[in-house]
Amino acid sequence: MKQTFNNAVALYKKTDYFLFFLILLLVGVGLNILLASTSYEATVSYGDPYYFIKKQSIFVLIGSVVLISFSQISYKIWEKITWPYFGISILLLILVFIPGIGREAGGAHRWITVAGFSIQPSDPVRFGIVLVLARMYTHGDSSGLLKNFLAFFFILIIAFLIKKEPDLGTSIQTVLFSGILLIMAGYPVYVLMISGVLGIPVILLTMSSYQLERIRAFLDPYKYRFETAFQLIASYKSFLSGGFWGQGLGEGLKRHNLQARHTDFILAIVAEDLGTIGIVGLLMLYMTICLYSLMKLMKVEDSYGRLLGTGIILLFIVQAIMNVAVVMGLLPTTGLNLPLVSYGGTSILSFLAMFGILLNILKENQKTI
Repeated sequence: MKQTFNNAVALYKKTDYFLFFLILLLVGVGLNILLASTSYEATVSYGDPYYFIKKQSIFVLIGSVVLISFSQISYKIWEKITWPYFGISILLLILVFIPGIGREAGGAHRWITVAGFSIQPSDPVRFGIVLVLARMYTHGDSSGLLKNFLAFFFILIIAFLIKKEPDLGTSIQTVLFSGILLIMAGYPVYVLMISGVLGIPVILLTMSSYQLERIRAFLDPYKYRFETAFQLIASYKSFLSGGFWGQGLGEGLKRHNLQARHTDFILAIVAEDLGTIGIVGLLMLYMTICLYSLMKLMKVEDSYGRLLGTGIILLFIVQAIMNVAVVMGLLPTTGLNLPLVSYGGTSILSFLAMFGILLNILKENQKTI
């Protein structure tokens, strides 16, 4: 009993506190930006300037408990429950289309309602892809034809279901981070390149009218500034008004009519309130988390843990890059939020859970680092 207790204490002491601190720092920054971006809207709509921050804080508190708990549970348990988790994830994606279970908003079916809470299945299901690929490519020959076919098929199934919601941005992000992870796992690069070339016209031909409008607005935003591109133009104005030093948190109350200011376009609030220096600081925080994690993962000897951790970081950073590119007008509007910063309970719970698993991977392999 004493030996078991000592082993538990030893494992606890091995926690990578630097990465743990960086994650909590990013979450803390996100909460402050969220308060600054929602206090005016929350006061007008709900009579409480802290309405959104209260809801987000609940998820942050739960997510922090999950983060700490998962950092203490061996990551190898996820290898054993990969297929049940993946199966449930697909089921949840299907349930969004079932009347009475799925919730429609703005013409999209992206949520299911459970006990009064809305859950967005596309957040946890992408971790399911990471689990599947990590398991498949650490068992046997990674160049096996059947294995490569199944991996490609599973990714397409998830991407197709997410696109049908419709959520093209998340669908593309799923394919991108999964493709990079496949390359790292030994998947034939030429197959992915051919698939990408063939997939582009398929995506264009299957786009809905509003998705095509977003592309036109991206190509010529000022032509459509009173229509589809009004959000992007409002984001531009936020960047310009922020300048180098910014106007201070919470100063720009009306935000140039910027919508989705606390979700997809929260980076525009950072630009307006904290300026260029704030944007650079936030992006450096993201870069530090990713580079530090990848450097530590390179020294992990367990191939499953290394691939699982790499998949988590790829999911995180690809989503962050796409969000930043959209807000800056470098990509068409996608609907992806900024990880651990934007408002959204399912998203923050999913990412904190994944980072808990990452912390455990680094902890259990610390003797090799």
